[in-house]
Amino acid sequence: MDLKERRNKHLGNAEKFFYEEPLHIVKGEDVWLQSSNGKRYLDVYNNVAHIGHSNPIVVEAIASQAATLNTNTRYIHENIIELAEEITATFNNELEICYFCCSGSEANDLALQIARAHTGQNGCLVTENAYHGNTTAVFQMSPEDCPTEKKEEWIGLVGGPAKYLNDKEKHISESLKTAEKLKNNGSAPAAFIADNIFSSEGIFTIPKGYLKNMYNLIRSFNGLAIADEVQSGFGRTGKYMWGFQHDKVVPDIVTLGKPMGNGHPIAAVVTTREIAKSFNSSHGYFNTFGGNPVSAAAGLAVIRFVNNNKLIEHAENVGKHFKKGLSSVARKLRVIQEVRGSGLFIGVELESKSITSQAIEGLLSEGILVGQTGPQNNVIKLRPPMTFKNEHADQVIKAIEKVLS
Repeated sequence: MDLKERRNKHLGNAEKFFYEEPLHIVKGEDVWLQSSNGKRYLDVYNNVAHIGHSNPIVVEAIASQAATLNTNTRYIHENIIELAEEITATFNNELEICYFCCSGSEANDLALQIARAHTGQNGCLVTENAYHGNTTAVFQMSPEDCPTEKKEEWIGLVGGPAKYLNDKEKHISESLKTAEKLKNNGSAPAAFIADNIFSSEGIFTIPKGYLKNMYNLIRSFNGLAIADEVQSGFGRTGKYMWGFQHDKVVPDIVTLGKPMGNGHPIAAVVTTREIAKSFNSSHGYFNTFGGNPVSAAAGLAVIRFVNNNKLIEHAENVGKHFKKGLSSVARKLRVIQEVRGSGLFIGVELESKSITSQAIEGLLSEGILVGQTGPQNNVIKLRPPMTFKNEHADQVIKAIEKVLS
């Protein structure tokens, strides 16, 4: 029985693959992945390996701590405290309390629990094609995956950046009506949550004023603003550590995930002392593995590597080079509708889903791994490790031009 057959026999999600012929990946190093047949692929998709696959600094931090101690957070340990200190130092002074968990889904679920506890309200505003995770509650907050017929009444859908850019006043007006409808139906919104690179919406740098307007709206209903930084955080979008900073706003709650452990399962919720006090007085929170010494060691290694190697500035510079090259190709090829995004998170919108799917298979044959996203699934998602360089960008630009010509 081959590996695929064994997978089909025992895994619940066995049929889910990125490609028509699934890849068997056996090794990762920096921006490269290697398959079982020895072929190397340039990874322009996996943001989980935020500072490169098998980064030796992270590997050493994990191995060293695992060889010494790993236990839960009801004992005192330096690592979790140091990680909380270093994370909160990157935020506005009021965002000073951390809760640690194991995944972005857990973080977003906890953020909703906190918002509900603090506001005494139940509803939630999300963008129309958002993805925020897969717990029971967060699945509802993920209309990209949650079918319309399964959407519960406490969820209100608002337009993403595309609708805002098309008609700002209409977007604000319709968002207000959605919030009012939730309130009138007994589910006043406790929160508005946004992924601040709007990946599932087709990848957009935050349009000027988008978050400011939505934060003002949710706060007018006594709700909280949640910034989902699972994909846009830790400098990925360039210029700033966090995606929401592009619109000069300060959220009430921030959620972190995937990249913060470079593949090790660690995530966090960051909020104010006042909001944390509301939640703790009625609920409290404990997660056996959240922020354990090994996970915290991985998190510390990542944030220090980002800062010590000036990866935020690097992402901005390489991203500009990458986007400029892709825009040049777009001017030559009518099939490319638009190039969007910032830093090392870029979307290339094509004419249709079918063309995009064909392009992704074509790029695979060129040794390049990318993703596919957007409401119409017609956007090539380019989201490489932060150690991605201009030379790698040039390789992708050349391959995209070849495949789409």
